[in-house]
Amino acid sequence: MAMALDTLAYARRLREAGFSEQQADGQAQALAAAMTDSLATRQDLRELEARVDARFLQVDARFAQVDARFDSLERHIDTRLAEFEKRVELRFEEQTRLAELRFEEQEIRTGIRFEEQDKRMGIRFGEQSARFGGDLANLERRMTLRLGGITVAGIGVVSVLVKLL
Repeated sequence: MAMALDTLAYARRLREAGFSEQQADGQAQALAAAMTDSLATRQDLRELEARVDARFLQVDARFAQVDARFDSLERHIDTRLAEFEKRVELRFEEQTRLAELRFEEQEIRTGIRFEEQDKRMGIRFGEQSARFGGDLANLERRMTLRLGGITVAGIGVVSVLVKLL
């Protein structure tokens, strides 16, 4: 580290202030050595600035790498999520179609069962109607016979009454 210190002028001022020549020269040399070893020069600062700039460039490059990595990761995640959403949507559509098919099958089965029940009830109603019709015809015949018997008896009673009167 080079330091611009005019040791001669400094020693002269010390001598003028009352220092001996030996004291003034020693003090000037000690101060020059201390300043040279511990104080930074403009050149030292420029070198430090260059090193700091180089480190910042390295850090900026590293951040650019990290940013690129995050961008790549974000695109990858977006792609994976889009694929997942597509698979879920396809699965949902497939399940919807299957449910609709099952509902249609159940409607057909239910329709067939209703038709079978309707036929059975028609047959049963037909049987009951036929039985009821037979019973009704039988009842009519019996009623006709009784009415006929009552009519014959009534005519007989009227004949007897007519003869008697």
